[in-house]
Amino acid sequence: MRMLPSALLLPATLAAACIDVSLSATEKEDTAGIDDCGNSEVPYDGVDNDCDPATPDDDLDDDGFPAAEDCDEEDAVVGGDEVPYDGVDNDCDEATPDDDLDGDGAGLIDDCDDEDPTAFPGALELCDGIDNDCNGEVDEPGSGEGTDWFADDDSDGFGDPHDIVRACTPPAGYLDEAGDCDDADITVNPLGVEVCNGVDDDCDGDVDPTDCSGYGGHRVDKDGDYYYALYNDRGFGILGSSDWYGSNDASSGPEGVTWNADLTAFYYNDLMGNVFEQTEPFDDTSRKVGTFSLGQVGGGVELDGVYYVGDYANGNIHAMDLTTGAISRYADLGSTACKPYFGNSAMSIDTDGRLYAASSCGVVVYTPGSDAVMLNSWSNLISAVAMDANNDLFGIDYSGNIIHFDKTTGAELSSITISVSPSVTWTLAVDENGDFLVNYWGEQRLFSQVDGSVITTWSASSYYPGSSGYYWYVTF
Repeated sequence: MRMLPSALLLPATLAAACIDVSLSATEKEDTAGIDDCGNSEVPYDGVDNDCDPATPDDDLDDDGFPAAEDCDEEDAVVGGDEVPYDGVDNDCDEATPDDDLDGDGAGLIDDCDDEDPTAFPGALELCDGIDNDCNGEVDEPGSGEGTDWFADDDSDGFGDPHDIVRACTPPAGYLDEAGDCDDADITVNPLGVEVCNGVDDDCDGDVDPTDCSGYGGHRVDKDGDYYYALYNDRGFGILGSSDWYGSNDASSGPEGVTWNADLTAFYYNDLMGNVFEQTEPFDDTSRKVGTFSLGQVGGGVELDGVYYVGDYANGNIHAMDLTTGAISRYADLGSTACKPYFGNSAMSIDTDGRLYAASSCGVVVYTPGSDAVMLNSWSNLISAVAMDANNDLFGIDYSGNIIHFDKTTGAELSSITISVSPSVTWTLAVDENGDFLVNYWGEQRLFSQVDGSVITTWSASSYYPGSSGYYWYVTF
């Protein structure tokens, strides 16, 4: 316990007993250790040698604290309890220096909270709701603790792995999913569709599909034969010039019949979202690739190992990887484009990844990752679109006009009117010579690209007789 300054002073009787320096040596000895007044104080000998209460024996700096408790006996303000922020280490305790009561190494002038040792300039900003680094911000971006967030400038759901901010919460425009190899292009990301455009669309390190020589949309012939998809009460499948290829055990369909690039396999769906594959050598069985859980689906085109369908309810386009069966969203209809008619050949896809669809308003264009837009407007319903071998776009309307459209502007480049008016439903395909195949309820006709006259007619009953039901067959 510290003693009050008064307790350290010599008793008044002792001070009064001090004798004059003129005493003899013997007389001085009789004072029993009490030196004569006027002598210098001898520190810590238990005697007030100079008979001066202001300088008692063990408190030379007269701060009221004895040497045992005073770390600086020459400074009267050092000793005892710490006086905050007076510029002195009053209690001689290095753990509580004058202006750093929380012992974090930062003085009062810099420390924003001198009662919290985790808060001081230069501290690691933690995700704790405290301004740890004393910069006036709480849990700000750049915090040492937290999560790495990646900039998503193109809003495609994938961040740029080279644009990172570490923060407790995601800053605006940042997310926790990286993988985007071009954050300025919404169509380029790990879910992108690889097409023949000189770009790594799916960010897998490879540019363009292996084979960019083919064209998208509905194929028409293989090895000089025309092929049709049809169904009635016996089932459905693919019919060539003389042979049946397909499955007899499906209950509805087919839709969206399309070849792959090298014409070794074709694909179709059964309206309920099941996707099937037939490969060479063709027989009466089909491999089920996967299922779109979209209710009724329609259309269907294949490009580079991916099969695309439209959902009738919403008008959006979905894609299926034909190797794995994995499904992804290709593009949305949005609010500005007409909802397409997803008939059997109401869709066609270009090698650059743009998908064209027929509608009552004109031709609709879908681009991966973007909402669909109208390529053009048309007075009659466009029921089908098709690509030829040169990737030129054609459509057919209710009046029997087959129109060559500019794929960029939607302008009409040329047209012919076929000589036989279309029936209630039909489809369109273009063969290797540029002539047009159109479907009717009971037959198929090939029309000249020059004047629209009939070149050849095929009857469904001659190929696929059945006991009842409709023959609805299409070219591809």
